[in-house]
Amino acid sequence: MLSYPDPPLTDGAIVLRRWAVADLGCVEEASHDPQIPEGTTVPTTFTEAEGLAWIERQWRRADDGEGLSLAIADASTDEALGAAVLLFRPQPATVGIGYWVVPRARGGGLASRAVALLARWALTDAGLARVEALVEPGNTASRRVLERGGFRREGHLRSYLAFAKRRADALIYSLVPSDLAGGD
Repeated sequence: MLSYPDPPLTDGAIVLRRWAVADLGCVEEASHDPQIPEGTTVPTTFTEAEGLAWIERQWRRADDGEGLSLAIADASTDEALGAAVLLFRPQPATVGIGYWVVPRARGGGLASRAVALLARWALTDAGLARVEALVEPGNTASRRVLERGGFRREGHLRSYLAFAKRRADALIYSLVPSDLAGGD
């Protein structure tokens, strides 16, 4: 099981914190971007009830031992601008990391900061053995986020990702404790 980092993770520019009802605007904004709902549980059609249900699902991830979902918030305003998620894989001490940032906040390094903070916390403070990520080969921005965070590309999984209306290849990236020390 993972518990919320206490105090919340921050690098001075962003803070990774528990989702709050006040973050409904972020969920609504994310629902209007076709790519975010396709690969996540963000509702495709936003209503206040759907947004609240989404936030409650994020809280349950920790309670149910499924993983941890955190809001990526601006450290100076506390405005939620995205999500960073760790979900347990079947392999012991292994989690998958996922992330998204609302369109108006992209390009400023928020996702890179969040991934670096959360992955390092998972491998050090939370004591996990491996953080992995799946990304479509054509998603250059997401690949850069992972590479900036020290993740290594391990392979290409053909027709691995299953979306509602399509399948897609995935590149698999990982970060393990020895990567943090610069070792092989």
